[in-house]
Amino acid sequence: MRVTNQLITRNAQARLQTGMQGIDRLREDISSGVRVRTMSDDPVAAGEVVRVGSSMRAISSFRRNIDMGLTRASTEETVLNQLTDGLGRAQELGIAQASGTANAQTRGIVKSEVDQLINYAVNLGNTRLGDDYIFGGTRQGEAPLRVPPTAADSFSNLVVGASSVNPSGAPQLEVNDNEFIAPVHNATDIFLSTDVLESLRALSTALGNNDVAGIQAATDRVSAANNQVQNVLGVQGARINQMESAKVNLDGLELSLKQFRSDLRDTEVDKAMAELVGKQTLYQAAMSVTSRILGLSLANYL
Repeated sequence: MRVTNQLITRNAQARLQTGMQGIDRLREDISSGVRVRTMSDDPVAAGEVVRVGSSMRAISSFRRNIDMGLTRASTEETVLNQLTDGLGRAQELGIAQASGTANAQTRGIVKSEVDQLINYAVNLGNTRLGDDYIFGGTRQGEAPLRVPPTAADSFSNLVVGASSVNPSGAPQLEVNDNEFIAPVHNATDIFLSTDVLESLRALSTALGNNDVAGIQAATDRVSAANNQVQNVLGVQGARINQMESAKVNLDGLELSLKQFRSDLRDTEVDKAMAELVGKQTLYQAAMSVTSRILGLSLANYL
């Protein structure tokens, strides 16, 4: 097989070009700090980088959910504390008006204050966060409670058809893969099932009737309702702790993923610099040898 000068030249140029491309590649890696810029650079590492990016976007979504949940949960906690204060005031009034120093006139005056406490509790139940009634359950676009026109009517403001229904359900937020938390209770859990509103109404009725025994019984109901609210408050505190713990876990996971992505994608500058020096040395040697070979003429062989 005859090897022509043209073939030798073409092969030499191809090898030199490959060497120069390797040098340019390293220079770009060092200047950008990134060694994987396209899938073809390192298909395995690039695939992992894509997967990590997807996981980090999910973490961002989970963190937004947690922040939203913490805002709602903190709002409920504030409402529960205010409700506790209101019930405590109702207990004080009931105890005072059940004593022998009270009379029909004082009880009538206190009834007006208890009625205001009922309105206050209903307004707490209709607390809004943005456009939502946070205690509306699955119907957060509607006020869940009302002050009923008569003692026989329900405190619930929700209806299905012509029938009154209590608020139900609690929208959940995903705070991690397949981990869901309902950040708030509904109005039934806080104001109806606990007997808060009915006990206050019973106290108002007994005061209006100047019924000492009824006032004592209603005061005991208000005290029991307050204890139920404290239980709800404890549950809410646990939910807040759970969401804060989930947020800390997400922060740790995000940090680990960022480090993993950096290991996959980023340039190890010291290693790349050493490799660049080596490639430049080889390239210079190849240039020197190639120039000598291509500089030979027929006279060199004679």
